[in-house]
Amino acid sequence: MTGVVGRRIIAQTIDTVFLLIQLLAITLGLTLLFRVETDAGFQGMFTLSLLTLPLYGGVLEWLWNGQTVGKRLTGIQIVDVDYGTEPAAYQAFIRNIPAVVWFSWITAAVALAAMAMSDRRQRVFDWVAGTCVIRFGSTVNRQQSEDQNEFRSEQLDNLNNI
Repeated sequence: MTGVVGRRIIAQTIDTVFLLIQLLAITLGLTLLFRVETDAGFQGMFTLSLLTLPLYGGVLEWLWNGQTVGKRLTGIQIVDVDYGTEPAAYQAFIRNIPAVVWFSWITAAVALAAMAMSDRRQRVFDWVAGTCVIRFGSTVNRQQSEDQNEFRSEQLDNLNNI
């Protein structure tokens, strides 16, 4: 698992270029579609465009073997931690929610801190989605999955007791 951290950073850098292209294209498209002529209108279209950012990773990871362009170029993929299979649609979309605020240094710092504290090098939304990043074609350690499921159950029990 530790070997994928550097690859994840490179993949994210590549994917950020595609996210910027998506952001610009959708903002421009909405601006032209709605014939926006004011700064406030343009800012509104930009804000709406930000909400589409999780679609890049969500759709690609769901339909393209758990990979985005960056992940494919760096030889990594996301998988379901319990089964080692390609992610379900909901998993791919949940783990990409932070894309809305990716351009924030706080988001990047939280992601790196979470990966440093996780045996599987998972970000917070990987953990929530039940996914992890592995080298393409590798397998998931089942014992870690069982430990993680037990931890999740304990956390849910604790929440129910509050």
